[in-house]
Amino acid sequence: MSEIGTGANLKCEEFLDTLEGLPLNGPGGATAAGLLRQLPSELRGHAASCSSCESALDDLAETRRVLRTTAGEVLEPGPFFIRRVMTAIRLEEAELEEENNGFWISIRRIAPRLAVFAAVLLLLGGTWAFEVRRADHGSMPVVRPADGLFESAPSAPPNDDIIASVNEGR
Repeated sequence: MSEIGTGANLKCEEFLDTLEGLPLNGPGGATAAGLLRQLPSELRGHAASCSSCESALDDLAETRRVLRTTAGEVLEPGPFFIRRVMTAIRLEEAELEEENNGFWISIRRIAPRLAVFAAVLLLLGGTWAFEVRRADHGSMPVVRPADGLFESAPSAPPNDDIIASVNEGR
């Protein structure tokens, strides 16, 4: 193994970059020998001397061979494929939405319950206050309010007996 930055390592990088740039449908593109024929002569010599580049060449050739055999087979999606894909997308979006707005979504879910709870508490509290006030009024003595600032009811007639006895004594 050579150290990073040496000439051999630079040659390996150049070899791999050139190898990746080769056309897919070139002559003999699915074999290692066919790929080597497409490379410049200096890189062919490097592939013969470097085992890692040679194994990379074999891996690329094998990958292209497998892809070429499966390229002719076009798989048709099943009847429920689109539905499954769209369901998976919706679930993923809902999960992302839950991560982003989880707190506020939970508040929106609980808000109707809190509103009903507050209404019930208000109804019970109002009923209780009304009953307490009614009980307080029932235990108070009954006082008739005055009709106004001055009494409008006629005053009791003076006791004539008292007046007469005072006058007789004279």
